[in-house]
Amino acid sequence: MSTFSNRNVALVAALGMLAQAPALAFHLGLGNAAAAEGAKVVNKANSEYMSADGLVVPALPSCGSNMALFNSPPVTDPSFVSIAPLGHVFPPGHTFPADHAYYNFNASSTALLGINQYSPGNGWVTQIVALYYDLSAPASYVITFQPCLEVKLDNMSVNTLSSALLHPTGPTSTSCSSDNLGNEGVIQSCVTNMELPVKGGDLFGTGGLVDFGPIEDSRFQISGFVNPSRHDLDRGFCPLNYFTPALKATYTAMLGGNNGSTFIPRTVAPLCGTIMQDIPGTVQGDWYYPSAPTIPDNPHLALIHHNVAPSTGTFSVGASIPGFAGSHDFYPKTTADGTRINYDFSLVTDNQIYCYDTILIDFVFGAGTADPNFTADIVLLQMPDAPLNTLKIELQHPGTTCATAVPWSFTSSAVTFER
Repeated sequence: MSTFSNRNVALVAALGMLAQAPALAFHLGLGNAAAAEGAKVVNKANSEYMSADGLVVPALPSCGSNMALFNSPPVTDPSFVSIAPLGHVFPPGHTFPADHAYYNFNASSTALLGINQYSPGNGWVTQIVALYYDLSAPASYVITFQPCLEVKLDNMSVNTLSSALLHPTGPTSTSCSSDNLGNEGVIQSCVTNMELPVKGGDLFGTGGLVDFGPIEDSRFQISGFVNPSRHDLDRGFCPLNYFTPALKATYTAMLGGNNGSTFIPRTVAPLCGTIMQDIPGTVQGDWYYPSAPTIPDNPHLALIHHNVAPSTGTFSVGASIPGFAGSHDFYPKTTADGTRINYDFSLVTDNQIYCYDTILIDFVFGAGTADPNFTADIVLLQMPDAPLNTLKIELQHPGTTCATAVPWSFTSSAVTFER
């Protein structure tokens, strides 16, 4: 990747440059690094904050214990039909369960270019990130909204900014660099910090809508991860929990996925999904390629359950296992029967080898069928130091099933991950 030197530029020049662009309407979500970038602020006395690039603005008021911070629909278009729960995967960019929900629309990609996104409540826009996939094409924009000090709603993605956001009042500070902020294909990004007051229902921008969140809330922490140091524990909360009761009820009824025109609701609690699926002492959860940083997700592995149909198991595989990248679902056995074949990940607790075979399916929000790309393949996995925290895994091509491929053994192509 070519390297641009970091530089501070005037907002008018920067946003003028950004506005020349229409970026991709459907990149599947801002990477974790970009959203985590947020408006990096540090407390300066108790009356003002300073962003990482030196912008000084008044401190936002505390949220206190208030949860009903959003009182207005962020999307009102009639093509908005459902909300994908937390935990969606789309390897390699989202190998781990996504810490944000998704808007689902019953519309073509062309129609989606005209969908508006609005402020979900009273508060402030504190950051706009412009992402360039092609310097000769328009940018796509990611907006950070804060209803109060402790809470941020990130990843409000649009292709065009409203006039109020394109020409904000008050102090601003912008810096551009070659940092892709965790987004595949981004060659330049520009981060603008500000503190622009907005009201619920104010237009933010148009088009490019996919992500719904993540929510960052410094008042709480997500618990249960085997290796909490790998996670932002104050990030990944259900965005529905921050709406007023009537809107929360409306959106809860929309949690699920769409298989064509058919709505498939999530019926297993928590209905909004979860990003934390680790079960200590088992293979279930997030696994990391040794020596690779947590972000981006690309090298890693997650052995989890589907975000819409949690009874379905999912191999979410980054780029480190030969021949096995992508998301692969299966119907797991929920009771150990002594075969060690197609067990639910939570049942794998010892140092024996376990096998998964033609039950690998092509799953699209409903009953899946055998994936033709894996009908004669098996997957072996083992925790060699169980119940400690290493995992060995390999895709093999025996041309048969687990039951007839015995005895199972790894080859030199096996890959080891760690917690």
